[in-house]
Amino acid sequence: MTKDGYSPSATENVISLAAQLNDFMGAGAVMTYDERTGEAFLKDRFRHVAKTALKSAEIFIARLNATFRGEGFLICMKRAAPESLPEGLESLLSRYISECGNHALRISSIEKYEQICRFFLKELADDGVKNASEITTAAISKACLRVSSNYYFSAIRTFLRVLADIGCLKRDCSFIVPRFKRPQPMPSVYSVEEIKRMEAALNRETPCGKRNYAMLLLATRLGVRSGDIAAMTLDELDFETDSIRFNQRKTGGEQTLPMLPEIRAALLDYIQNARGDSGSPYVFLRTQPPHTRLSILTIGKLVRECIRDGGVCPGNRKQGPRSLRSSMASRMVNDNVPYEAVRRALGHADVNAIRNYARLDVERLRLYTLEPPAATGNFAEFLSGRRGE
Repeated sequence: MTKDGYSPSATENVISLAAQLNDFMGAGAVMTYDERTGEAFLKDRFRHVAKTALKSAEIFIARLNATFRGEGFLICMKRAAPESLPEGLESLLSRYISECGNHALRISSIEKYEQICRFFLKELADDGVKNASEITTAAISKACLRVSSNYYFSAIRTFLRVLADIGCLKRDCSFIVPRFKRPQPMPSVYSVEEIKRMEAALNRETPCGKRNYAMLLLATRLGVRSGDIAAMTLDELDFETDSIRFNQRKTGGEQTLPMLPEIRAALLDYIQNARGDSGSPYVFLRTQPPHTRLSILTIGKLVRECIRDGGVCPGNRKQGPRSLRSSMASRMVNDNVPYEAVRRALGHADVNAIRNYARLDVERLRLYTLEPPAATGNFAEFLSGRRGE
């Protein structure tokens, strides 16, 4: 895939799927791969996932099967060649992508922004724009009218603002781009009582229970992402300073969190009494041979089982590790912890990201309710039923 020019994010996804397949085969003591193994893997691990995740896994298995049949690498979908741009516009896009890299954005995010901005520049080029000096407010407005999705506007606005900041454009024309606020779903939040029931549902007398309890506490008490829990290594645990230091898989930024007393006790109990003498650098391992690191899907399954075994009724709320992270953020905000402190605790780079997690406390809002004024005139008559209209 690297030789054929696939993006780093695409190859990273394949590596992750291969690790999950390896864990699946290890759990079933399957030593040799065949197509039936691939089919069973999809049914077992991808029954309740998003369509995009399922499609990605199906492509991975299809390519693997084709390779084992001697058919070579299977191109499951034809990738369109990027739109060609005039040299002046291509140079602007290159400068912007370079600036994104300087701000340590994820590779997948940079690729998405490049695709959107290339589409926008192609619309400008179709109107005769060839370089930065010809980008006018009229040209931008005309190109925006042909944008196929409102979700592109935010990326286009940022693109124009950044180009102005670094001197590629004479003025900031981002105000021309229409504003579209992406709808933010209400985060799934569980109460303190519900989370305590989830934690109490685990049998901490077994090796598996000791491991799962330590992982669950990292999610409920510190809001650590499931990917960071799965990838956590022994070197990242500092029992002398009672801290946990790791590089976040999602953002790439370094994160330092306090090793709370209950987390410290759970980690030591697992490492000393249940983990075994494996030479693996990872903290959380499978309890059955081969003792490989756990996958993100396993952690998600753990949370769902704790919700079920704890007698918690999820209703329409999500049941994955992200909901525990949202719950912690909401509790902190409702306890008047400053947004900046919550943002740092969760390891967000965007200063506004935490606002999507915060769920307002309904009981606290009741303190600010106002008595509605008494109805008068025609409206009062309407409410009393004396007027027909």
